[in-house]
Amino acid sequence: MASTATNEEILVLYGSQTGNSEQTAIDICEKIPEKLSVTARHMQLDDFLEVERAKWPRLVVIVTSSYGVGQAPLGCQRFREFCDAIVEKEETLDRSMLTGVKYALLGLGDSKYTTFFQNPTQLDKALQLAGATRVGSLGKADASGEGGDDQLKTIGRWIDNLWPVLIEVISSDPPSSDLLEKARSSSLEICSEVIPDFDPSPRNTTSIFQIAVPVLVAIVAAVYFMTIQSENENE
Repeated sequence: MASTATNEEILVLYGSQTGNSEQTAIDICEKIPEKLSVTARHMQLDDFLEVERAKWPRLVVIVTSSYGVGQAPLGCQRFREFCDAIVEKEETLDRSMLTGVKYALLGLGDSKYTTFFQNPTQLDKALQLAGATRVGSLGKADASGEGGDDQLKTIGRWIDNLWPVLIEVISSDPPSSDLLEKARSSSLEICSEVIPDFDPSPRNTTSIFQIAVPVLVAIVAAVYFMTIQSENENE
């Protein structure tokens, strides 16, 4: 367990086609409170952009695979567009836009395909170009690995080696809120440029459920009192 308790939260982000990356992300997320004494949430990489509005914490853990010919899997397609745009803007990119953000990255795949590890590699390249810092080794879990390189064993080793790296990060001084706000606003700006239907404005977090319940309670109460009144008038 980490010796330094903080109030911060770590995000575990994933893209998963068959469920393996998702389950690995969930496993990591569930262990973080015990190992690091901080809270954690897991979500798809696309949801980080669209729902979380790219609100970068100082530390994220990413677990993703590739799909098809090196494409992004489910839950990572818009994040891949975001990363592709960063790489394409390399010459004009503000390379400090993600300064202050640190990330660990584990990629899953199968080396029998020629595009093995292409999606995690592109994400890693883009995040570093944008100024983020990778902590720990770039994990490569190969479904065709054998013996000591078996995929599950590789994942297990990577996770075991992850904890001291994350402890070191959360024990250090955090980046300024201005840096993380710059990361958020810069990310939303790129998303709005390259994703046609992406809305960078803050979302209304009031759910239909939050609206419907008070209305329903009011209706039930009104019907109840009308019934009581009618019964009293008939007595």
